[in-house]
Formats: sequence, structure tokens, C-alpha cells
Amino acid sequence: MKRDIDALGGRQFDVLVVGGGVHGACVVRDAALRGLSVALIEQCDYSSATSHNSLKTIHGGIRYLQHLNIKRAVESIREQDVLLRIAPHLVQPLRFMMPCYGWMMRGPVATALGVVLFEILGFFTRLAGGHLPRWPAGSVHSASGALALAPGLDTRKLTGAASWLDAQVSLADKAVLQMLEHASENHAVVANYVRADALSFTADGRRVTGVTATDTIAGKNFDIAARLVINAAGPWANHWVNTRIAHRGDESGNTALADSRLSDSRLTDSLRVGLVKSMNLLIDAPAADMAIGVKSRLQSDSKVDAANRLYFAIPWLGKTLIGTTHYTHRADSRELENLPGEVDAFVDEFNAAYPAMNLFPDDVLYCYQGLTPGDDAVDADGAKLHHSKVIDHQLVDKLAGLISIIGIKWTTARRVAEHAVDIASAHLNAGGACLTRTTPIPDYPATAHHTESLNDEQLRQFVLSHVQHTQAFKLDDIVLRRTNDLVLGTMTSQRVRLVIDTLATHFSWSMSDQREQLDSLLASGLGPRTRAALIAEFTE
Repeated sequence: MKRDIDALGGRQFDVLVVGGGVHGACVVRDAALRGLSVALIEQCDYSSATSHNSLKTIHGGIRYLQHLNIKRAVESIREQDVLLRIAPHLVQPLRFMMPCYGWMMRGPVATALGVVLFEILGFFTRLAGGHLPRWPAGSVHSASGALALAPGLDTRKLTGAASWLDAQVSLADKAVLQMLEHASENHAVVANYVRADALSFTADGRRVTGVTATDTIAGKNFDIAARLVINAAGPWANHWVNTRIAHRGDESGNTALADSRLSDSRLTDSLRVGLVKSMNLLIDAPAADMAIGVKSRLQSDSKVDAANRLYFAIPWLGKTLIGTTHYTHRADSRELENLPGEVDAFVDEFNAAYPAMNLFPDDVLYCYQGLTPGDDAVDADGAKLHHSKVIDHQLVDKLAGLISIIGIKWTTARRVAEHAVDIASAHLNAGGACLTRTTPIPDYPATAHHTESLNDEQLRQFVLSHVQHTQAFKLDDIVLRRTNDLVLGTMTSQRVRLVIDTLATHFSWSMSDQREQLDSLLASGLGPRTRAALIAEFTE
């Protein structure tokens, strides 16, 4: 997966994908497997924003039953089944348990009925897909049985629990890299640290013909020509399209005037979406045998039970992930703001819901946080969208050559990508049938992820291998996304120094460059103990 900027120019692609998160990676893989000529550009590192900051769960859709949304539940079950089959090295089953407090709609009987419905939907959905995995059925537990499985549960009004099997993407960043690697192996051109500055248009302003872009590593501006652009820029999907439209001149040098009906007003309407800041905490606590749901004091958006918002404590790589909390992002910037007290407030909220964990802010190893699509039509703070959108701007805005994705879930990213590429293929009258439902994602050796057992020389080779094969250019790229070891607290500050030294030698970084790289890492979601250790190491 060599980064070849020259390969982006001098030709016209069938499809150009803007955005290198999970949705963009799924799109470029799908298009490449169909035989389309396709390129992908990402303004930062792959999976460095929303896709990185997830709870690592691949939900089968049981939560959609609380919203009485059977269609979305079936879609999630089907996509979970696909991922378990095509990427078993990345996605594994994980049991979830929900304690019940009270009776009627909040009691074990109602919850058990929901689990039974979930199991029935799963049975027929997988049967319709030609598969019938022998998963353990959901279970109902008495109050004593629930406490045996999760001794720290609040016993007041505890009437039982229900459990079911869902799934987890244990190495989410690696999954995105392997999708991109698979696309590259099938002739896609993929490059990170390439910013899409503006859309390019035909002389009459009615069709998108590509983008003007900047290689932020070399500081080089260039054009990328494409018959169709798929905008998968996540939180920036609206922003860069609406504020960076550039109408290209024709061959005579005349500049096409912007048609007001095709400028910001109409595209803003079709892409209008709020933003929600979502947070998950990685805690230095031993992993349980299953994910445990607990009710917070915040109001839920469930149509069945609106009493409390739901958190999960999830086992992940020997530690515990807790999430998710949501806050409406009201700032004008698309960049995250780390507001004082947010992590402490999250810890306090979870302690109130599950006091047995008795968490302190120092227990936080890493704060996963990212901007996700929100629902502008809902007054509640932190109201998320409940379904993804694929917008064909030719139909909606009379602007040909542009498709936008508003994606909300890891689980359904592959299906959303399939839908987008179906539309693209129809417009281009090119490309075959979707193959991503059945084609495995290979486990590429170049995307090795663990460093704990490596000696110093092997760690240097690990770093250089990712520079060469996965386009890692910065310290963050290596220690936050090419491995989870620093996030998990198992990479020492001395080993981080070795990573910096290796990158500095390879890229000829000055001391100022190295300091900038370290400052960027310290500004990430690292927990207080890890930050303190790094500061002590690099101020000696």
C-alpha cells in the first residue's frame, strides 16, 4: 500500500473517495473489487478521527428493537454476520448482559421477550443469507444469577438480567488498514495526508469532475480527475463540500459563474446534520467475561424505556472500555475541543451507575472521543442520528458526479458503502456486482499490531515497516493506531522515545519537529498517568 502521489494525477478515475475512515475504506474496497478505477484520499491518517474513537462493538441490532425499528435491526444482524464470516481475525463474538430493575417494561420478562425476538430475527436473517451459525442462544438470569456474573451490580430493585451474543471488532484501526490494503491489492490508489481543498466542475457548473488537493507532507497542490466523487469525510462531509466549492475555468480560460441554486444553500440543505461529541473511556481495570450494561441517570432516547441512558462496560484486550456518552457539539469548528472536567464528569456518571468499579480519573488510560452525526430535529443534548444516509446529489441537488455519505455505525459501514457504489456504478454504467459480502479481508503480515514482545531492534523494524507499507508518517500514527500498546498502558515512555528516534532518523526531523510530534501526542486522549510518564521522560 505504497503512497504514490504521482499516481493520483495524470489520469481520470471512475471514482474518487474523500475520507479514510471505515466508510471510506469500505467504499474503496467495494469499488476496487467491482473493477472500477478508484482512488482514496484522507486529509490526516487513516482511521484517525471518528472511526478510531469507537466502542469497538459490532452490534447485531438489539438496541434498534428498543426503538421499534425492525428494519434496522435486521440490517445490523445481517451485517454482523457478514463481518464475522469475512474477517474472523478482526471481529469476534462477545456476550452482553443487561440487568433488569423493576417489572413490566423494565423487568426480566419484557427484556427476555426482546432477546427472543432478537434471536428469531437473527435466525431468519442468517437463514435468508444462506448461513446458520450455531451461536449460543440468549439467556434469562435471576437476580442471584445476574450477581454471580457481575458481582458489582446495584442490588436495589434488581429483578434479574438477560444476556445475548453480539460481536466486537477487537482491532478497529487494523481493520481499516486491511480494507485499504485489500483495495490497493486490487489496483486502488490510496494516499493519506492529502487534503481535498475544493470540488472541480465542468464549465457550466453542473457536474463534479474531481477535486483540487494538497499533499500536506510535501506541500504540493495538484488536481485529481474523477468521473464521480464519493464524499465520505465524516464530520467534514458537509463542511468541505459547502465551504470549498471551486468552479473550474473552461479551456478558453473563462471561469464559470456559480449557479446560486447549486451553491451553499441547496447543498447545505441536503447535507445538513448536527454534530455530537461521543466519548468512550479505556479503564485500567481487569476485563470481565462479558459486556455489562448499566443505566445512567441521563434520559434515554429509547421509545420503549426512556428512564435512563445505557452505558456498557466492555472487555477489550485485557482492559475495560466504558461508553458511550454524547454531548452536542456546538462549536463552529469541526475539530474536537477537550473541555475541562468532561472526563471527570463521565467517570462520576458511570460511578453513580456502577459504583462497584469505584473509578478515579487516574484509572483512565485513554479517552476515545470523536464527532458523530447528530439529529438537529431533537432538542435533547447529544441526540444521535439512528440511521446512515447516502445522498445522490444528482437527484437531490441536480448536481451530477457527487455522492455523499453520512455514516453512523461501524456495523453497517460495509452495507452503506455497497449502497453508495451501487449508485455510482449505475451513473457510470460500469462495475460489476458487489463482492464484499462474501470476499474475505486478508490478514496482511505488514499490518502487524502488537509490540509488547519485540526487542528494541524489532520495534525499530516494526516502525519502519509501517512507514513503508501502511503510510505511517507521524508519531501518533504509530503509537495510537498502528498499535494499541501505548493506549493500553503497556508501552513505556522509553519505548516511545525509541519510536521517535527511529522516525526522526528516517525523516530527518529536527529537534523542533520531534517536539511538535510529542506535543501532538500529549494533546490526544492519553490518560493522566501515561501523559505524566511521557512528560517526565522527555523533560529530563
